[in-house]
Amino acid sequence: ARPWIHAFRPATASAPWWSAAQRQRSEQLFRAPIAAHPVIVIQTIDRLPAVGIPQVCMVGRSNVGKSTLINALVHGREIARSSQEPGRTRHLFAFDIGRRLSLVDLPGYGHAKVHAKVPGLRRDWAELVDAYLQRSADLRRVVCLVDAAVGLQAADLELWGAAQRAGRRLMVVLTKADRCGAEELRGGVAAVAAALQPLERGLVWPYVHAVSAESGLGLRELRASLGAEACAAGPPEGP
Repeated sequence: ARPWIHAFRPATASAPWWSAAQRQRSEQLFRAPIAAHPVIVIQTIDRLPAVGIPQVCMVGRSNVGKSTLINALVHGREIARSSQEPGRTRHLFAFDIGRRLSLVDLPGYGHAKVHAKVPGLRRDWAELVDAYLQRSADLRRVVCLVDAAVGLQAADLELWGAAQRAGRRLMVVLTKADRCGAEELRGGVAAVAAALQPLERGLVWPYVHAVSAESGLGLRELRASLGAEACAAGPPEGP
C-alpha cells in the first residue's frame, strides 16, 4: 500500500508530485550539498534570513523522531542532532539544500515533565515558533510530525491552529510507521485526515504521509513531496 493518502479525496491513487521525473529530481536534491545558517533564538528572531528559496519547517512533539527523519531525508547525513534533554531546546536551525530548498528544524513541544521543571519554557517555545511563522518570508509548508504509535495530541492541534492563524500551509506526516501494524497505521492516517477536514483547505497540504526513518518506508514519497516546492520555484540563480 502507498504510504500516503489524499485527506479530502481518499480514493485518489495518484499525485502530481509522484511522477518519475519528480522522484528523480527530488532524490538528487536531497543528496545535494547542505549549508547551515546561524542558529536562531527568540532574542535573534529579527535576524531571520530571507533565503530567497522555498522553505519548509519541521516541528512536532518531543521524541517524535524529527532529527532522525531529517537526517534520513538527506540520505543519512547528520545535520540534525537529537537533544540530550528532550523538550528543552529553544533554538531554530536552518539548512539550505542545494541552494534549492531551505529546511528549518523547529524545537519540539509537549514534553509535560520538562515544562513543569523549567518555568517559562512553553511560553518561550510559543514565542519563538509564533514569531517564526509570522516573519518567515520564504515559508511554504509547516510540516507537523505525529508519532504514528501515539496519535494526535492536543499540542499537535495547538500547532495546527498557530499555523492557520499565521496563514501558513500545514502538512502532516506520521513518523515511526514501522512500530505500528498495518491496521493501526491506516487508522492513524485516517484519524489525521478526519481532523484536517474542518481546517481551511487552502491552508492544508492535502496529502497525509506515513514514514519510517528506520525502515525507509515513505522516505522517497516524502522527498518527492517536499522537493516539489523546489521544482516549482525553478532553477537556482547564480553559478
